[in-house]
Amino acid sequence: MIIRNIPDDVFERFEQRAKADGKSAEQLAREVIAEKGMPDRAELIRRVDAIRASSTPIDWGTAERFWEEHRAERDARPADPSLDADR
Repeated sequence: MIIRNIPDDVFERFEQRAKADGKSAEQLAREVIAEKGMPDRAELIRRVDAIRASSTPIDWGTAERFWEEHRAERDARPADPSLDADR
């Protein structure tokens, strides 16, 4: 990628900012491009909606069964003494 017509004063400030952050101007430019290339809120909502649309809802009884299985598995594990609240 080649970026043309950046005013000298802008590029100098950019290089100074990169140097102050302990980075090269190229690294700082990559970070800025990556940040600006992130999906916006609307895109994230569209993605979540697409996942929801492709998922099959479960009934309350199934959800309760999953929770009970999780609790049973959790409670069957040996206690971790490093997590003892009395220490």
